[in-house]
Amino acid sequence: MTEQRQDDREHLEATSVSVLDLESGVEFEGDGKNLSGHGLLFHAAMEPVVGADMQVTLSGRKSMKASVRVLRVEPKSGGFDVAARIK
Repeated sequence: MTEQRQDDREHLEATSVSVLDLESGVEFEGDGKNLSGHGLLFHAAMEPVVGADMQVTLSGRKSMKASVRVLRVEPKSGGFDVAARIK
């Protein structure tokens, strides 16, 4: 498979992710996997809807707050890997 990413990824070991779904007001937690200049990948027990707009806060080794839109959700090891584009 050919790599299509254009940005370098920073691994997010020991980084928690707090998520707020802006439409529903539902809040949940996750674990950061990686981050680029345009995107975020995190793992969560809750499955968000593709296309959802969310506010995320990263805490730990990397800290930041950003608005994102969910691009892809994949079932993975007891939860979901969520790929989102940073707005």
